Amino acid sequence: MNFLQAKKIHFIGIGGIAVSAIAKLAHHNGITITGSDISESKITRELEQFLDIDICIGHNPDIINLDTDIAIYSPAIEKINPEYQKILSLNIPIISYAEAIGQISKEQTTITISGTNGKTTTTSMLVECMKYLEVHPTVIIGGILQKYNSNFLSGDSEYFITEACEYKRSFLNIHHDIAVITNITLDHLDYFKDMEDIQSAFISFIKNKKGTGKIICNKNLKELKPIIEYAEKNNIHVFDYSKYLDNKYQISIPGEHNRQNMAAALAVIESLGLNIDKSAKYLSSPEFSGVKRRMEHIGETKHGAILYDDYAHNPEGIELLINGFTKQHPDKKIIILFEPHLYSRTEDFKEEFGRTLSLADILYLFPVYKAREKSQPKKDFLLEKYISKKENFYIVKNPEKFEEIFKERKYDKNYIVVTVGAGDIWQHGLSIKIN
Repeated sequence: MNFLQAKKIHFIGIGGIAVSAIAKLAHHNGITITGSDISESKITRELEQFLDIDICIGHNPDIINLDTDIAIYSPAIEKINPEYQKILSLNIPIISYAEAIGQISKEQTTITISGTNGKTTTTSMLVECMKYLEVHPTVIIGGILQKYNSNFLSGDSEYFITEACEYKRSFLNIHHDIAVITNITLDHLDYFKDMEDIQSAFISFIKNKKGTGKIICNKNLKELKPIIEYAEKNNIHVFDYSKYLDNKYQISIPGEHNRQNMAAALAVIESLGLNIDKSAKYLSSPEFSGVKRRMEHIGETKHGAILYDDYAHNPEGIELLINGFTKQHPDKKIIILFEPHLYSRTEDFKEEFGRTLSLADILYLFPVYKAREKSQPKKDFLLEKYISKKENFYIVKNPEKFEEIFKERKYDKNYIVVTVGAGDIWQHGLSIKIN
Protein backbone atom coordinates (compact mmCIF):
# COMPACT_ATOMS: atom_id res chain seq x y z
CA MET A 1 0.00 0.00 0.00
CA ASN A 2 1.03 3.61 -0.48
CA PHE A 3 2.03 4.83 2.97
CA LEU A 4 0.22 8.15 2.48
CA GLN A 5 -3.06 6.22 2.35
CA ALA A 6 -2.52 4.81 5.84
CA LYS A 7 -4.31 5.95 8.96
CA LYS A 8 -1.46 5.03 11.33
CA ILE A 9 2.27 4.58 10.65
CA HIS A 10 5.03 3.42 12.95
CA PHE A 11 8.58 4.65 12.24
CA ILE A 12 11.57 2.63 13.45
CA GLY A 13 14.49 5.03 13.76
CA ILE A 14 12.31 8.14 13.68
CA GLY A 15 15.15 10.30 15.03
CA GLY A 16 17.13 10.12 11.79
CA ILE A 17 17.34 13.36 9.84
CA ALA A 18 15.75 11.89 6.71
CA VAL A 19 13.26 9.52 8.36
CA SER A 20 11.94 12.31 10.57
CA ALA A 21 11.19 14.31 7.42
CA ILE A 22 9.02 11.46 6.11
CA ALA A 23 7.26 11.36 9.48
CA LYS A 24 6.56 15.09 9.22
CA LEU A 25 5.15 14.63 5.72
CA ALA A 26 2.84 11.86 6.94
CA HIS A 27 1.77 13.93 9.95
CA HIS A 28 1.08 16.88 7.62
CA ASN A 29 -1.26 14.58 5.70
CA GLY A 30 -3.28 13.84 8.83
CA ILE A 31 -1.83 10.39 9.53
CA THR A 32 -1.35 9.24 13.14
CA ILE A 33 2.37 8.70 13.80
CA THR A 34 4.23 6.64 16.39
CA GLY A 35 7.94 6.04 16.43
CA SER A 36 11.00 4.75 18.23
CA ASP A 37 14.72 5.41 18.31
CA ILE A 38 17.70 4.05 20.16
CA SER A 39 18.31 7.33 21.99
CA GLU A 40 16.71 10.68 22.64
CA SER A 41 17.83 13.56 20.45
CA LYS A 42 16.91 17.09 19.50
CA ILE A 43 14.87 15.65 16.64
CA THR A 44 12.85 13.26 18.80
CA ARG A 45 12.21 15.97 21.38
CA GLU A 46 10.95 18.37 18.72
CA LEU A 47 8.69 15.73 17.15
CA GLU A 48 7.13 15.09 20.55
CA GLN A 49 6.89 18.74 21.57
CA PHE A 50 5.70 20.38 18.38
CA LEU A 51 3.86 17.57 16.55
CA ASP A 52 2.69 15.57 19.57
CA ILE A 53 4.14 12.34 18.14
CA ASP A 54 4.38 9.46 20.60
CA ILE A 55 8.02 8.26 20.58
CA CYS A 56 9.55 5.35 22.49
CA ILE A 57 13.22 5.67 23.38
CA GLY A 58 14.67 2.21 22.89
CA HIS A 59 13.28 -0.46 20.56
CA ASN A 60 10.38 -2.19 22.25
CA PRO A 61 8.20 -4.69 20.32
CA ASP A 62 5.37 -4.26 22.83
CA ILE A 63 4.55 -0.83 21.39
CA ILE A 64 3.56 -2.37 18.03
CA ASN A 65 -0.20 -2.88 17.76
CA LEU A 66 -2.49 -4.31 15.12
CA ASP A 67 -3.98 -0.87 14.50
CA THR A 68 -0.72 0.08 12.73
CA ASP A 69 -1.35 0.07 8.98
CA ILE A 70 2.26 0.19 7.83
CA ALA A 71 5.76 0.66 9.25
CA ILE A 72 8.73 2.54 7.81
CA TYR A 73 12.27 1.85 8.94
CA SER A 74 15.54 3.79 8.84
CA PRO A 75 18.54 2.60 6.79
CA ALA A 76 20.36 2.19 10.12
CA ILE A 77 17.88 -0.44 11.33
CA GLU A 78 18.86 -4.09 10.96
CA LYS A 79 16.23 -6.71 10.24
CA ILE A 80 16.95 -8.45 13.54
CA ASN A 81 15.52 -5.37 15.29
CA PRO A 82 12.78 -6.59 17.72
CA GLU A 83 10.21 -4.10 16.43
CA TYR A 84 10.94 -5.10 12.83
CA GLN A 85 10.46 -8.76 13.78
CA LYS A 86 7.22 -8.02 15.65
CA ILE A 87 5.83 -6.17 12.65
CA LEU A 88 6.60 -9.14 10.41
CA SER A 89 4.94 -11.54 12.86
CA LEU A 90 1.76 -9.44 12.76
CA ASN A 91 1.81 -9.33 8.94
CA ILE A 92 1.90 -5.53 9.00
CA PRO A 93 3.36 -4.12 5.75
CA ILE A 94 6.85 -2.66 6.26
CA ILE A 95 8.95 -0.58 3.85
CA SER A 96 12.30 1.15 4.00
CA TYR A 97 12.79 4.90 4.02
CA ALA A 98 14.01 4.67 0.42
CA GLU A 99 10.91 2.75 -0.64
CA ALA A 100 8.73 5.44 0.96
CA ILE A 101 10.56 8.12 -1.03
CA GLY A 102 10.06 5.98 -4.11
CA GLN A 103 6.29 5.95 -3.58
CA ILE A 104 6.20 9.75 -3.40
CA SER A 105 8.40 10.07 -6.50
CA LYS A 106 5.86 8.17 -8.62
CA GLU A 107 3.12 10.64 -7.76
CA GLN A 108 4.87 13.99 -8.39
CA THR A 109 7.31 15.60 -10.79
CA THR A 110 10.46 14.55 -8.98
CA ILE A 111 13.86 16.25 -8.86
CA THR A 112 16.56 14.15 -7.19
CA ILE A 113 19.93 15.42 -5.96
CA SER A 114 22.59 12.70 -5.92
CA GLY A 115 26.38 12.56 -5.72
CA THR A 116 29.13 11.98 -3.18
CA ASN A 117 29.39 15.57 -1.96
CA GLY A 118 27.12 18.61 -2.01
CA LYS A 119 23.69 16.97 -2.08
CA THR A 120 22.19 18.84 0.85
CA THR A 121 23.70 22.22 -0.02
CA THR A 122 22.64 21.95 -3.66
CA THR A 123 19.15 21.00 -2.56
CA SER A 124 18.95 24.02 -0.26
CA MET A 125 20.04 26.34 -3.08
CA LEU A 126 17.48 24.91 -5.49
CA VAL A 127 14.67 25.03 -2.92
CA GLU A 128 15.35 28.63 -1.90
CA CYS A 129 15.56 29.73 -5.55
CA MET A 130 12.29 28.06 -6.47
CA LYS A 131 10.48 29.52 -3.50
CA TYR A 132 11.97 32.95 -4.30
CA LEU A 133 10.46 32.52 -7.79
CA GLU A 134 7.16 31.62 -6.11
CA VAL A 135 7.28 27.97 -7.15
CA HIS A 136 6.74 26.00 -3.95
CA PRO A 137 7.99 22.38 -4.01
CA THR A 138 7.47 19.63 -1.48
CA VAL A 139 10.90 18.92 -0.02
CA ILE A 140 12.57 16.15 1.96
CA ILE A 141 16.19 16.98 2.70
CA GLY A 142 18.99 15.40 4.72
CA GLY A 143 19.65 18.53 6.73
CA ILE A 144 17.90 21.49 8.31
CA LEU A 145 17.06 24.36 5.98
CA GLN A 146 18.08 27.44 7.96
CA LYS A 147 15.48 29.74 6.43
CA TYR A 148 12.64 27.38 7.35
CA ASN A 149 14.23 25.53 10.30
CA SER A 150 13.03 22.19 8.95
CA ASN A 151 14.02 19.16 6.90
CA PHE A 152 10.53 18.99 5.38
CA LEU A 153 8.54 21.55 3.40
CA SER A 154 5.03 21.08 2.07
CA GLY A 155 4.48 22.69 -1.32
CA ASP A 156 1.52 23.45 -3.55
CA SER A 157 3.32 22.91 -6.88
CA GLU A 158 3.78 19.69 -8.85
CA TYR A 159 7.42 19.38 -7.79
CA PHE A 160 8.96 17.03 -5.25
CA ILE A 161 12.65 17.57 -4.38
CA THR A 162 14.67 14.99 -2.48
CA GLU A 163 18.22 13.79 -2.01
CA ALA A 164 19.10 10.41 -3.48
CA CYS A 165 21.79 8.43 -1.67
CA GLU A 166 23.79 5.78 -3.53
CA TYR A 167 24.72 3.78 -0.41
CA LYS A 168 23.57 0.17 -0.84
CA ARG A 169 21.96 1.39 -4.08
CA SER A 170 19.03 2.73 -2.07
CA PHE A 171 18.39 5.43 -4.68
CA LEU A 172 17.24 2.75 -7.12
CA ASN A 173 13.86 2.97 -5.38
CA ILE A 174 13.36 6.52 -6.65
CA HIS A 175 11.80 7.50 -9.98
CA HIS A 176 12.91 10.89 -11.27
CA ASP A 177 12.01 13.43 -13.90
CA ILE A 178 15.23 15.39 -13.31
CA ALA A 179 18.33 13.79 -11.77
CA VAL A 180 21.20 15.94 -10.52
CA ILE A 181 24.59 14.26 -10.04
CA THR A 182 26.85 16.70 -8.23
CA ASN A 183 29.98 14.52 -8.49
CA ILE A 184 31.19 10.96 -7.92
CA THR A 185 34.17 10.04 -5.76
CA LEU A 186 35.20 6.87 -3.95
CA ASP A 187 33.07 6.44 -0.84
CA HIS A 188 31.08 3.76 1.00
CA LEU A 189 33.75 1.17 0.26
CA ASP A 190 32.22 -1.05 2.93
CA TYR A 191 29.61 -1.71 0.21
CA PHE A 192 31.01 -0.74 -3.20
CA LYS A 193 34.00 -2.60 -4.66
CA ASP A 194 35.54 0.26 -6.61
CA MET A 195 34.77 3.29 -8.79
CA GLU A 196 33.41 1.12 -11.59
CA ASP A 197 30.92 -0.43 -9.16
CA ILE A 198 29.79 3.03 -8.03
CA GLN A 199 29.43 4.18 -11.65
CA SER A 200 27.32 1.13 -12.44
CA ALA A 201 24.98 2.08 -9.60
CA PHE A 202 24.54 5.58 -11.06
CA ILE A 203 23.86 4.17 -14.52
CA SER A 204 21.16 1.97 -13.00
CA PHE A 205 19.82 5.02 -11.20
CA ILE A 206 19.38 7.15 -14.30
CA LYS A 207 17.46 4.27 -15.89
CA ASN A 208 14.74 5.12 -13.35
CA LYS A 209 13.79 8.18 -15.39
CA LYS A 210 10.18 9.10 -16.00
CA GLY A 211 9.42 10.15 -19.56
CA THR A 212 12.46 11.22 -21.60
CA GLY A 213 14.38 12.24 -18.48
CA LYS A 214 16.88 15.01 -17.73
CA ILE A 215 20.33 14.71 -16.17
CA ILE A 216 22.12 17.67 -14.54
CA CYS A 217 25.89 17.29 -14.15
CA ASN A 218 29.33 18.69 -14.91
CA LYS A 219 30.36 17.01 -18.16
CA ASN A 220 34.01 17.81 -17.41
CA LEU A 221 34.16 15.38 -14.45
CA LYS A 222 35.94 12.26 -15.73
CA GLU A 223 34.23 10.02 -13.16
CA LEU A 224 30.89 10.81 -14.82
CA LYS A 225 31.99 9.79 -18.33
CA PRO A 226 30.25 6.37 -18.47
CA ILE A 227 27.06 7.82 -16.97
CA ILE A 228 26.99 10.65 -19.51
CA GLU A 229 27.72 8.25 -22.37
CA TYR A 230 24.82 6.03 -21.32
CA ALA A 231 22.46 9.01 -21.05
CA GLU A 232 23.37 10.41 -24.46
CA LYS A 233 23.09 7.01 -26.16
CA ASN A 234 19.59 6.69 -24.73
CA ASN A 235 18.44 10.19 -25.71
CA ILE A 236 18.35 11.50 -22.15
CA HIS A 237 18.88 15.27 -22.15
CA VAL A 238 22.10 16.14 -20.30
CA PHE A 239 22.31 19.70 -18.92
CA ASP A 240 25.96 20.63 -18.36
CA TYR A 241 26.16 22.81 -15.26
CA SER A 242 29.80 23.80 -15.87
CA LYS A 243 28.74 26.88 -17.84
CA TYR A 244 27.44 28.36 -14.59
CA LEU A 245 30.94 28.23 -13.12
CA ASP A 246 31.73 31.40 -15.07
CA ASN A 247 32.87 34.25 -12.80
CA LYS A 248 29.70 36.20 -13.58
CA TYR A 249 27.91 33.76 -11.25
CA GLN A 250 28.86 34.15 -7.60
CA ILE A 251 27.66 32.61 -4.35
CA SER A 252 27.32 34.34 -0.98
CA ILE A 253 29.05 31.51 0.92
CA PRO A 254 32.75 30.64 0.52
CA GLY A 255 34.38 27.70 -1.21
CA GLU A 256 34.82 26.44 -4.77
CA HIS A 257 32.67 23.43 -3.88
CA ASN A 258 29.78 25.80 -3.17
CA ARG A 259 30.22 27.38 -6.59
CA GLN A 260 29.85 23.86 -8.02
CA ASN A 261 26.69 23.37 -5.97
CA MET A 262 25.35 26.73 -7.14
CA ALA A 263 26.03 25.81 -10.77
CA ALA A 264 24.09 22.56 -10.38
CA ALA A 265 21.12 24.38 -8.84
CA LEU A 266 21.09 26.99 -11.61
CA ALA A 267 21.15 24.25 -14.26
CA VAL A 268 18.00 22.77 -12.70
CA ILE A 269 16.38 26.21 -12.82
CA GLU A 270 17.30 26.36 -16.53
CA SER A 271 15.86 22.87 -17.17
CA LEU A 272 12.57 23.98 -15.58
CA GLY A 273 12.41 27.11 -17.74
CA LEU A 274 12.52 29.40 -14.68
CA ASN A 275 14.32 32.72 -14.32
CA ILE A 276 18.10 32.18 -14.21
CA ASP A 277 19.06 35.82 -13.62
CA LYS A 278 16.78 36.22 -10.61
CA SER A 279 17.99 32.93 -9.15
CA ALA A 280 21.67 33.80 -9.61
CA LYS A 281 21.14 37.22 -8.04
CA TYR A 282 19.38 35.63 -5.07
CA LEU A 283 22.16 33.10 -4.43
CA SER A 284 24.77 35.87 -4.49
CA SER A 285 22.89 37.89 -1.89
CA PRO A 286 22.93 37.65 1.92
CA GLU A 287 19.28 36.62 1.69
CA PHE A 288 20.36 33.07 0.81
CA SER A 289 20.48 31.07 4.05
CA GLY A 290 21.46 27.55 3.03
CA VAL A 291 21.47 24.57 5.34
CA LYS A 292 22.66 24.02 8.86
CA ARG A 293 26.04 22.32 9.39
CA ARG A 294 27.41 23.46 6.01
CA MET A 295 30.02 26.14 6.75
CA GLU A 296 27.50 27.36 9.31
CA HIS A 297 28.58 30.34 11.39
CA ILE A 298 27.94 29.47 15.03
CA GLY A 299 29.36 32.49 16.85
CA GLU A 300 32.58 33.18 18.70
CA THR A 301 34.64 31.56 21.42
CA LYS A 302 35.36 33.29 24.72
CA HIS A 303 38.59 34.84 23.45
CA GLY A 304 37.24 35.96 20.06
CA ALA A 305 37.94 33.10 17.63
CA ILE A 306 35.24 32.77 14.96
CA LEU A 307 33.35 29.48 15.30
CA TYR A 308 31.91 27.44 12.40
CA ASP A 309 30.40 23.97 12.00
CA ASP A 310 30.42 21.67 8.97
CA TYR A 311 29.13 18.20 8.12
CA ALA A 312 32.13 17.25 5.93
CA HIS A 313 33.10 13.64 6.62
CA ASN A 314 35.19 12.43 3.69
CA PRO A 315 38.67 13.61 2.61
CA GLU A 316 37.52 15.53 -0.46
CA GLY A 317 34.85 17.42 1.47
CA ILE A 318 37.29 18.32 4.24
CA GLU A 319 39.90 19.55 1.76
CA LEU A 320 37.34 21.75 0.02
CA LEU A 321 36.25 23.07 3.41
CA ILE A 322 39.76 23.98 4.59
CA ASN A 323 40.68 25.55 1.24
CA GLY A 324 37.45 27.55 1.27
CA PHE A 325 38.15 29.03 4.69
CA THR A 326 41.82 29.65 3.82
CA LYS A 327 40.83 31.58 0.70
CA GLN A 328 38.15 33.56 2.51
CA HIS A 329 40.33 34.33 5.56
CA PRO A 330 43.99 34.28 4.42
CA ASP A 331 45.05 36.23 7.49
CA LYS A 332 43.68 33.71 10.01
CA LYS A 333 44.82 30.31 11.24
CA ILE A 334 42.37 27.42 10.78
CA ILE A 335 41.66 25.14 13.76
CA ILE A 336 39.90 21.88 12.87
CA LEU A 337 38.09 19.77 15.49
CA PHE A 338 37.57 16.52 13.58
CA GLU A 339 35.47 13.52 14.52
CA PRO A 340 35.89 10.66 12.00
CA HIS A 341 32.63 9.06 10.89
CA LEU A 342 32.63 5.23 10.78
CA TYR A 343 35.62 2.95 11.32
CA SER A 344 35.21 1.51 7.82
CA ARG A 345 35.37 4.90 6.06
CA THR A 346 38.30 5.99 8.24
CA GLU A 347 40.20 2.78 7.45
CA ASP A 348 39.45 2.92 3.72
CA PHE A 349 40.73 6.50 3.36
CA LYS A 350 43.30 6.75 6.14
CA GLU A 351 46.08 8.09 3.90
CA GLU A 352 43.75 10.64 2.26
CA PHE A 353 42.41 11.76 5.65
CA GLY A 354 45.97 12.14 6.93
CA ARG A 355 47.01 14.31 4.00
CA THR A 356 43.89 16.47 4.10
CA LEU A 357 43.79 17.02 7.87
CA SER A 358 47.44 18.04 7.79
CA LEU A 359 46.35 21.14 5.85
CA ALA A 360 44.88 22.60 9.07
CA ASP A 361 47.05 24.99 11.08
CA ILE A 362 45.87 23.33 14.30
CA LEU A 363 44.16 19.95 14.54
CA TYR A 364 42.20 18.24 17.31
CA LEU A 365 41.37 14.60 16.56
CA PHE A 366 38.37 13.10 18.39
CA PRO A 367 37.39 9.41 18.69
CA VAL A 368 35.53 7.81 15.78
CA TYR A 369 31.76 8.32 15.68
CA LYS A 370 30.50 4.73 15.45
CA ALA A 371 27.05 5.35 13.91
CA ARG A 372 25.86 1.97 12.56
CA GLU A 373 29.09 0.13 13.49
CA LYS A 374 30.12 -1.61 16.70
CA SER A 375 32.58 0.11 19.01
CA GLN A 376 36.26 -0.64 18.29
CA PRO A 377 38.22 1.51 20.79
CA LYS A 378 41.60 0.37 19.45
CA LYS A 379 40.75 2.07 16.14
CA ASP A 380 39.47 5.36 17.57
CA PHE A 381 42.71 7.16 16.68
CA LEU A 382 43.95 5.08 13.76
CA LEU A 383 44.48 8.31 11.78
CA GLU A 384 47.18 9.49 14.16
CA LYS A 385 50.10 7.87 12.32
CA TYR A 386 48.88 9.11 8.92
CA ILE A 387 48.82 12.79 9.89
CA SER A 388 52.13 14.43 8.97
CA LYS A 389 51.47 17.44 11.17
CA LYS A 390 53.58 17.04 14.32
CA GLU A 391 53.15 20.46 15.91
CA ASN A 392 49.75 21.78 16.96
CA PHE A 393 48.22 18.32 16.65
CA TYR A 394 46.22 17.08 19.63
CA ILE A 395 44.53 13.75 20.37
CA VAL A 396 41.31 14.21 22.35
CA LYS A 397 41.17 11.00 24.36
CA ASN A 398 38.71 12.45 26.89
CA PRO A 399 36.16 14.50 24.94
CA GLU A 400 34.29 15.33 28.16
CA LYS A 401 37.33 17.39 29.25
CA PHE A 402 37.80 19.11 25.88
CA GLU A 403 36.01 22.33 26.80
CA GLU A 404 38.31 22.92 29.77
CA ILE A 405 41.48 22.17 27.79
CA PHE A 406 40.44 24.27 24.79
CA LYS A 407 39.56 27.38 26.79
CA GLU A 408 42.98 27.34 28.46
CA ARG A 409 44.61 27.89 25.06
CA LYS A 410 42.89 31.28 24.58
CA TYR A 411 42.61 31.32 20.77
CA ASP A 412 41.72 34.90 19.78
CA LYS A 413 40.32 36.75 16.73
CA ASN A 414 43.25 35.57 14.61
CA TYR A 415 41.78 32.06 14.54
CA ILE A 416 38.84 30.27 12.93
CA VAL A 417 37.58 27.16 14.73
CA VAL A 418 35.60 24.59 12.71
CA THR A 419 33.88 21.51 14.11
CA VAL A 420 33.93 18.90 11.33
CA GLY A 421 32.15 15.56 10.99
CA ALA A 422 28.81 13.83 10.45
CA GLY A 423 28.36 12.80 14.09
CA ASP A 424 28.03 14.76 17.33
CA ILE A 425 31.13 16.97 17.04
CA TRP A 426 28.89 20.05 16.71
CA GLN A 427 28.05 19.71 20.39
CA HIS A 428 31.67 20.47 21.28
CA GLY A 429 31.37 23.63 19.20
CA LEU A 430 28.46 24.75 21.32
CA SER A 431 30.45 23.96 24.49
CA ILE A 432 33.20 26.47 23.57
CA LYS A 433 30.85 29.11 22.18
CA ILE A 434 30.51 32.28 24.23
CA ASN A 435 27.00 32.65 25.65
